[in-house]
Amino acid sequence: MKIIFILSLSLLLTACGFKKVNQKNINIIHIQSINVVGEQRIGYSLKNNILLISKSDSKNKYNVQITITKKRINKIKDSSGKVTRYNVSIITNLELINLENKKRIQRIFSRNADYNIANIHSNTIANEKRTILNMTQQLSEDIISFITLSMRNG
Repeated sequence: MKIIFILSLSLLLTACGFKKVNQKNINIIHIQSINVVGEQRIGYSLKNNILLISKSDSKNKYNVQITITKKRINKIKDSSGKVTRYNVSIITNLELINLENKKRIQRIFSRNADYNIANIHSNTIANEKRTILNMTQQLSEDIISFITLSMRNG
Protein backbone atom coordinates (compact mmCIF):
# COMPACT_ATOMS: atom_id res chain seq x y z
CA MET A 1 0.00 0.00 0.00
CA LYS A 2 2.87 2.36 0.86
CA ILE A 3 4.57 1.61 -2.46
CA ILE A 4 1.41 2.41 -4.43
CA PHE A 5 0.97 5.66 -2.49
CA ILE A 6 4.59 6.73 -3.11
CA LEU A 7 4.37 5.88 -6.82
CA SER A 8 1.09 7.74 -7.31
CA LEU A 9 2.38 10.77 -5.38
CA SER A 10 5.56 10.89 -7.47
CA LEU A 11 3.55 10.65 -10.69
CA LEU A 12 1.30 13.49 -9.61
CA LEU A 13 4.21 15.72 -8.67
CA THR A 14 6.19 15.10 -11.86
CA ALA A 15 3.21 15.84 -14.07
CA CYS A 16 2.09 19.02 -12.33
CA GLY A 17 2.73 21.17 -15.44
CA PHE A 18 4.66 23.91 -13.63
CA LYS A 19 6.22 26.59 -15.82
CA LYS A 20 7.24 30.18 -15.33
CA VAL A 21 4.40 32.69 -15.49
CA ASN A 22 6.36 35.43 -17.28
CA GLN A 23 8.08 33.13 -19.74
CA LYS A 24 7.11 35.42 -22.65
CA ASN A 25 9.17 38.26 -21.17
CA ILE A 26 12.49 36.41 -21.04
CA ASN A 27 14.42 38.23 -23.82
CA ILE A 28 12.22 41.21 -24.44
CA ILE A 29 14.63 44.16 -23.90
CA HIS A 30 18.26 45.02 -23.29
CA ILE A 31 18.77 48.27 -21.41
CA GLN A 32 22.21 49.60 -22.19
CA SER A 33 22.12 52.55 -19.80
CA ILE A 34 19.75 54.30 -17.43
CA ASN A 35 20.19 58.00 -16.69
CA VAL A 36 18.34 59.30 -13.63
CA VAL A 37 17.65 63.01 -13.11
CA GLY A 38 16.08 64.24 -9.87
CA GLU A 39 15.54 62.28 -6.67
CA GLN A 40 18.57 59.98 -6.55
CA ARG A 41 17.35 57.67 -3.76
CA ILE A 42 14.11 56.93 -5.60
CA GLY A 43 15.98 56.73 -8.90
CA TYR A 44 18.43 54.17 -7.55
CA SER A 45 15.60 51.86 -6.54
CA LEU A 46 13.75 52.32 -9.84
CA LYS A 47 16.94 51.71 -11.81
CA ASN A 48 17.70 48.45 -10.00
CA ASN A 49 14.15 47.15 -10.43
CA ILE A 50 14.04 48.04 -14.14
CA LEU A 51 17.41 46.41 -14.81
CA LEU A 52 15.99 43.09 -13.57
CA ILE A 53 14.07 42.69 -16.87
CA SER A 54 17.08 43.58 -19.04
CA LYS A 55 18.77 40.68 -20.86
CA SER A 56 21.95 41.22 -22.86
CA ASP A 57 20.98 38.80 -25.66
CA SER A 58 17.77 40.64 -26.55
CA LYS A 59 17.34 42.23 -29.98
CA ASN A 60 15.64 45.37 -28.56
CA LYS A 61 18.40 47.64 -27.28
CA TYR A 62 17.41 50.84 -25.46
CA ASN A 63 18.77 53.68 -23.37
CA VAL A 64 16.48 54.91 -20.61
CA GLN A 65 16.10 58.46 -19.29
CA ILE A 66 14.15 58.87 -16.03
CA THR A 67 13.25 62.26 -14.57
CA ILE A 68 11.84 62.15 -11.04
CA THR A 69 10.07 64.93 -9.16
CA LYS A 70 8.95 64.57 -5.55
CA LYS A 71 6.57 67.04 -3.91
CA ARG A 72 5.39 67.15 -0.31
CA ILE A 73 2.42 69.34 0.54
CA ASN A 74 0.41 69.95 3.69
CA LYS A 75 -2.80 67.98 3.56
CA ILE A 76 -4.56 68.47 6.90
CA LYS A 77 -4.04 71.06 9.64
CA ASP A 78 -5.61 70.99 13.05
CA SER A 79 -7.38 73.94 14.73
CA SER A 80 -4.10 75.42 15.96
CA GLY A 81 -2.61 75.44 12.47
CA LYS A 82 -0.25 72.53 13.06
CA VAL A 83 0.09 70.08 10.16
CA THR A 84 -1.18 66.59 11.02
CA ARG A 85 -0.96 64.91 7.62
CA TYR A 86 1.22 65.35 4.54
CA ASN A 87 0.66 64.30 0.95
CA VAL A 88 3.64 63.10 -1.08
CA SER A 89 3.52 62.84 -4.86
CA ILE A 90 6.17 61.32 -7.09
CA ILE A 91 6.06 62.11 -10.80
CA THR A 92 8.28 60.05 -13.08
CA ASN A 93 8.91 60.87 -16.71
CA LEU A 94 10.19 57.77 -18.52
CA GLU A 95 11.82 57.98 -21.93
CA LEU A 96 12.95 54.89 -23.85
CA ILE A 97 15.36 55.57 -26.73
CA ASN A 98 15.85 52.81 -29.29
CA LEU A 99 19.56 52.54 -30.14
CA GLU A 100 18.97 51.31 -33.70
CA ASN A 101 16.48 53.81 -35.10
CA LYS A 102 16.54 56.52 -32.36
CA LYS A 103 12.76 56.17 -31.91
CA ARG A 104 11.57 57.53 -28.55
CA ILE A 105 8.80 56.21 -26.34
CA GLN A 106 7.68 58.49 -23.51
CA ARG A 107 5.29 58.03 -20.62
CA ILE A 108 4.60 59.85 -17.36
CA PHE A 109 3.87 57.85 -14.21
CA SER A 110 2.68 59.35 -10.94
CA ARG A 111 1.75 58.17 -7.48
CA ASN A 112 0.28 60.00 -4.49
CA ALA A 113 0.10 58.92 -0.88
CA ASP A 114 -0.53 60.41 2.54
CA TYR A 115 1.28 59.89 5.80
CA ASN A 116 0.52 61.04 9.33
CA ILE A 117 2.65 63.19 11.59
CA ALA A 118 3.78 61.28 14.68
CA ASN A 119 4.48 62.67 18.14
CA ILE A 120 8.19 61.94 17.72
CA HIS A 121 9.97 63.49 14.74
CA SER A 122 11.94 60.33 13.94
CA ASN A 123 8.64 58.41 13.63
CA THR A 124 7.38 61.04 11.20
CA ILE A 125 10.50 60.59 9.08
CA ALA A 126 10.05 56.81 9.22
CA ASN A 127 6.42 57.21 8.08
CA GLU A 128 7.58 59.34 5.15
CA LYS A 129 10.32 56.89 4.16
CA ARG A 130 7.93 53.94 4.33
CA THR A 131 5.38 55.79 2.20
CA ILE A 132 8.00 56.73 -0.40
CA LEU A 133 9.34 53.16 -0.46
CA ASN A 134 5.86 51.77 -1.15
CA MET A 135 5.22 54.36 -3.86
CA THR A 136 8.58 53.60 -5.47
CA GLN A 137 7.77 49.89 -5.58
CA GLN A 138 4.40 50.62 -7.20
CA LEU A 139 6.07 52.91 -9.74
CA SER A 140 8.61 50.20 -10.54
CA GLU A 141 5.83 47.71 -11.23
CA ASP A 142 4.00 50.26 -13.41
CA ILE A 143 7.13 51.05 -15.42
CA ILE A 144 8.08 47.39 -15.89
CA SER A 145 4.55 46.57 -17.05
CA PHE A 146 4.63 49.47 -19.52
CA ILE A 147 8.04 48.45 -20.90
CA THR A 148 7.06 44.81 -21.38
CA LEU A 149 3.77 45.73 -23.04
CA SER A 150 5.49 48.26 -25.31
CA MET A 151 8.13 45.77 -26.38
CA ARG A 152 5.60 43.00 -27.01
CA ASN A 153 3.32 45.22 -29.09
CA GLY A 154 5.84 47.25 -30.90
